[in-house]
Amino acid sequence: MGDSFQIIVDRDASADEAPRLAAEVRDWLVARRIIEGGLTDSALGDLGHRPGLGYRAAVAGPDEETGILSLLTNGLQIEVGRTVFYTIGGELECRACGARFEPEDGWAEAVDDWYSGNDGAEFGCPNCGKPERLVEWNGAFPWGFGNLGFKFWNWPPLSGRFIQDMAEKSGHRMLLVRGHL
Repeated sequence: MGDSFQIIVDRDASADEAPRLAAEVRDWLVARRIIEGGLTDSALGDLGHRPGLGYRAAVAGPDEETGILSLLTNGLQIEVGRTVFYTIGGELECRACGARFEPEDGWAEAVDDWYSGNDGAEFGCPNCGKPERLVEWNGAFPWGFGNLGFKFWNWPPLSGRFIQDMAEKSGHRMLLVRGHL
């Protein structure tokens, strides 16, 4: 079965502002009762915030399939610091030509370049060759690059409205990265 995750990545948070934004968004989620305030062992490999009684305000539909409140791994893990948020087998889509592809030749090198501090790191579409900054690539299962991410473990699908609310709260563009272990 395995565990699944959804990460809301702040595409625009600088390294300096990420800790402050993380605290502000966490406090906002606690106030809305979407998560509990205390940290527990509810996130895979780290501490996280368990879902609060109002978590349904963040999800797209009923929680009949997962029974999130009964799961051991169901927390929100807040990640601060330069991070590549990725999914295995993710498909990207070129804005220039519409080609869809799994990142391969040259992608790892571009990711390493970004991770090493080059915010302008680019990757060229394997179909048309048009380069795009890594942070701008999208697709059905995109990768995220940033200094702040909110990883929800085993939650039902997050709603578009909730992701928009997070964007409004932070004042930044957000990207949803999904995956399954």
